[in-house]
Amino acid sequence: MINNQKEKIYSYYEIGGILFYWTMICFLPIILVFLYLFDIDKSVDIKEFMLILLSVNFFLTIVGTVVLIVKKDKLKRRIKAHYRGEFLYLLFLSGFAILGSVVIFDYLQGNRAYIANILVVLTAVILYLLSVLGKKYFKFDYMRRK
Repeated sequence: MINNQKEKIYSYYEIGGILFYWTMICFLPIILVFLYLFDIDKSVDIKEFMLILLSVNFFLTIVGTVVLIVKKDKLKRRIKAHYRGEFLYLLFLSGFAILGSVVIFDYLQGNRAYIANILVVLTAVILYLLSVLGKKYFKFDYMRRK
């Protein structure tokens, strides 16, 4: 049997949607990494700041969704054969999000003995999601030989 199925090429609307929503999911952890890095948490109530960040994130998600819907026709006309740069953006963002999740765990006074367990599980889940997204949408299959 010969497999005649051609791979579907996705428009920038689908890719932009994935990039935008992944960025919004990673928004809070990434901001908290920089807060932790510069010791801003010493001068700010971190739980109150996280609540403000969550509300800003919610507002930006709504605005971004409206913009995606308004620009849907224009973005559907933009097509590339592969989206390697966009996929590398997701990888970079995911690395900071993993670090940020550990920072969130630390800010919420979690037991530091479990940080390694959280890192392993979270990294495995994110790597699986990235491999599925990379293969299907971004045409970035790192397991395939050329």
